[in-house]
Amino acid sequence: MELHCHTKMSAMDAVSDVKTIVKTAASWGHKAIAVTDHGVVQALPDAWHAVPPDSDFKVIYGCEAYLVDDQMETAVNSKGQELSGSFVVFDIETTGFSPVENRIIEIGAVKVENGKITDRFSEFVNPEVPIPFRIEQLTSISDAMVIKAETIEKILPRFLAFCEGAVLVAHNAAFDVSFIEENCDRLGFAHDFTSVDTVALARVLLPGISKYKLDNVAKALNVSLGHHHRAVDDAACTADIFLRFIRMLGDLKIKNLDEMNAWCRADDSRIRKMPTYHVILLAKNETGRVNLYRCVSKSHLDYFARHPRLPKSYLAQHRDGLIIGSACEAGELYQAIERGAGQKELKRLVDFYDYLEQEEDSSYPDEEKYPEPPEAAAAILDMQRKVELLAVTYLGLSAEEAAGLGKMTQGTRAKLVEEGVHHALEQRNQ
Repeated sequence: MELHCHTKMSAMDAVSDVKTIVKTAASWGHKAIAVTDHGVVQALPDAWHAVPPDSDFKVIYGCEAYLVDDQMETAVNSKGQELSGSFVVFDIETTGFSPVENRIIEIGAVKVENGKITDRFSEFVNPEVPIPFRIEQLTSISDAMVIKAETIEKILPRFLAFCEGAVLVAHNAAFDVSFIEENCDRLGFAHDFTSVDTVALARVLLPGISKYKLDNVAKALNVSLGHHHRAVDDAACTADIFLRFIRMLGDLKIKNLDEMNAWCRADDSRIRKMPTYHVILLAKNETGRVNLYRCVSKSHLDYFARHPRLPKSYLAQHRDGLIIGSACEAGELYQAIERGAGQKELKRLVDFYDYLEQEEDSSYPDEEKYPEPPEAAAAILDMQRKVELLAVTYLGLSAEEAAGLGKMTQGTRAKLVEEGVHHALEQRNQ
């Protein structure tokens, strides 16, 4: 059974006619096929008519939509803190993108109280591993600069003391906060951070710019940026940007983080600028078919910008009758794993899906042929194992079942996916 199939209705992604695909799948002994073209459902009528009346072959109506996560709050874990209160605007430099596998090499921070900068924090951190050459090129931080610095075990308590009672602020805060949280967990420090993302604020307060990288936002606000990709300079620049944003929010009569979250919730124009991720929608009954068509229509009529975008909030409201899969390497789960998201973020993502998708067996290198696979192959295999672990942790599969996902026949895999979906739905109902 194929649960992820594109036809020539998927622009630049397939050339086969759906009737030929259906007849071929049936001739191979498949029991069903899911047609999941990118953002459209034009092939479904032809797929349906391609099945002979006396055949028990099933066509599963589906679509690979372009999901926009409009449910992320600008202020995460808000407790209604006042904008006139205490904030620590910070930035970190690291040896890589994963908070689990990589290490912090610099922390820079600026304290903002009552709308003014009151204190600064700047420390190199000895990662106790060599700094990769590409990181040294990007940050200009070398092994020689950190070799005499203290380790994170000494630096982190000082940084936490500096941040005590303050809201954390960062540009792309999920990345920076994930490293701090992971190191807190590793060292046994309790944490309950509230964090504000200046990228999300920029999308709302600066709708006229096309990209929201730190240097772009700084240029739009005429804020000076010193040595980009050095924590101390990036933190100072982000602090100046945040102070501008506080004044802009004050002009809108917004006084605290709860009011800011309510005002910043994505509208149509913001959704058209947010990043998209692939997601698989499969209709399991007539209600699901109707909701599938609703999602496709809504994404084209109200949110089209290069792609027909589907807000996660709308999908959540219309998921009845749909089975939702995490999709391929362009899905938000694979993207989160690739950027090294922490377990808290991964659990939030996994909880939304009914099943987790892995690529076909042929998508991965032969472990016997490549006992020491090249870097790209090793990365793919590592991602496969992480998806298997998530299936064990959050979908209730056994380790043996999850480990076999990449090596099973389609029929066995479909049965396992069905069991995983059933378990996930039971968990959600509870």
